[in-house]
Amino acid sequence: MPQVKGKQQKTGKTRQRKAPPPEPEYARVDTSSVVFGLVMVLAVIVAGAALMGGSLSKIDSRFQAGLDTAAAAAGFAVADVKVVGLEMNTGLEGRLRQVSGVEPGENMFRADPHVIRRRVVSAGHVSDARVYRLWPDQILIHASPARPVALWHNGENWKVVDSLGRTMEGLDPQAHASLLRLSGAAAPEGTEALLRVVSQNQGLLPEISYAQRVSKRRWDIKLRNGTTIQLPADSHIDSAAVRLAEIESEARLTARDVGRIDLRVPGKVYLKPEGSQGAGSAPAES
Repeated sequence: MPQVKGKQQKTGKTRQRKAPPPEPEYARVDTSSVVFGLVMVLAVIVAGAALMGGSLSKIDSRFQAGLDTAAAAAGFAVADVKVVGLEMNTGLEGRLRQVSGVEPGENMFRADPHVIRRRVVSAGHVSDARVYRLWPDQILIHASPARPVALWHNGENWKVVDSLGRTMEGLDPQAHASLLRLSGAAAPEGTEALLRVVSQNQGLLPEISYAQRVSKRRWDIKLRNGTTIQLPADSHIDSAAVRLAEIESEARLTARDVGRIDLRVPGKVYLKPEGSQGAGSAPAES
């Protein structure tokens, strides 16, 4: 006769193991489905733009217009473009305000200081400019006026040149007749290099008749007494300027009967006597 097992007395609660929850469906989403969905969304946008008789560019312009409206409503619209540093030239001040390209009511966030600075400097008549956004509604342009330093004859007429080698349109050359005179093609572009020579030889400036640009790469300085100072290419002009100052201090060559002072060879000075013919130049060691 089979034995019947009696029921065991419960000594405590029986712990039941819970089955793990099923893996969410989203965890098994196929990447290709995501890509397909994005493509479909883009297609819907393009189709919607076409149905509206517009394009993506029009949607973007409307979006940007919405941002401009929101910025204006929040008080971030340009109320004023102020130019400082040119109080003695109100005409140039107004011109820079115009070339800045910023209009009252424009979104302040769109007024990029770097872009505005490039516009102002490229307009000429200023040597430098700094642009600031004064929140919430003002653009400040601090400009330094360019300094006229020379007159350049372009083959037809005279032009005023500033310290950065740019012609200054609108200035009367006759009002700047005492400036250093330049000749030769592309002379303005080499003005900065020439000025470094003059700054090292201040006593030479009153004696200069004019400076001639040679081959668009170097200068010949013609003195009033007939002497020509031949300078090297702009890349070597600083050492030549120092050497010229040294020989002027030691021997005052520009005051003597010297037809040519040749500084084109680094470390050498070649002298040609006044009125001599041929290439018989006497070298002077440096």
